[in-house]
Amino acid sequence: MLTPQLQNALLHSLQEKVRLDEPMRKHTSFRIGGPADALIIPHGEDELKRIVEFARHNTIPVTIVGSGTNLLVSDDGIPGIVIKVAGCLDNVTFSGREVSAGAGCSLARLSNLAADQGLAGIEFAVGIPGALGGAVTLNAGARGASIGDLVRRIRVIDFKGEPAELTGDDVRFGYRKSEVKSRNVIVLSAVLELEPGNTAEIKGEMREYLRQRRMKQPLGLPSAGSIFKNPKDDHAGRLIEECGCKGMRVGDAQVSGLHANFIVNKGNATAQDVLRLMSKIREAVLVKYGIELEPEIHIMGKGMETVT
Repeated sequence: MLTPQLQNALLHSLQEKVRLDEPMRKHTSFRIGGPADALIIPHGEDELKRIVEFARHNTIPVTIVGSGTNLLVSDDGIPGIVIKVAGCLDNVTFSGREVSAGAGCSLARLSNLAADQGLAGIEFAVGIPGALGGAVTLNAGARGASIGDLVRRIRVIDFKGEPAELTGDDVRFGYRKSEVKSRNVIVLSAVLELEPGNTAEIKGEMREYLRQRRMKQPLGLPSAGSIFKNPKDDHAGRLIEECGCKGMRVGDAQVSGLHANFIVNKGNATAQDVLRLMSKIREAVLVKYGIELEPEIHIMGKGMETVT
């Protein structure tokens, strides 16, 4: 909880950029989440650094979010300051086969800009909602490819405001994970290495990927994308469907009838609705297959610290 004195200090320093008691449901693709004590969209890297330093000086917790996809936020909200990098930190520059992009750049925009440059390798990401910073942190991927395969360098700052540059090897990318989070740093930008290609062919592949996504995923309702990671050599969606969980519902949270590894918000779903539904799905898969599904979504906020 921010004291009135700290609220006033934030408002004095950053003025209209500070949103006090901001409902996080406005900033997540799930349309779920209670209030952040303060949500700030910084103007750029210098301002982000100033916010981090302010928070450290005043012992205020800081949470970084991008475009709010792949997130389940507590109904009780998030304490301290939430810094939203989507909408800022989104510059993109090309140099030969390399592209440098800010953490707030959407993967769809980055994929399209690369295609315009005749660069291939990231077209798989055109249908992945979210921004580059989160994609690097969680090693987002699709169609057998992952963003970590392309990363060469990552610019970060720590929560003291100190900058550093990491390589892909430094953060040890794995399946839907990296060591970015455990290093306790904020991604500012990343350099990806792509391959020369034909713009028309690349865009044709991207259109096909988007067509298939529209057919197979419930894009018409709020969701957070794939709820569970795929077990080795299998697919979470197949296991969930075989357990008869399609259509299963808790409150306004429901397993999609189109893709069983999606939970959709039918209107007023709460985080607790989603968690209870996830628990039912995991139990069903564990009983039938002896496989314990691991969440792919990132769960955050008050009272969610022990949820895995």
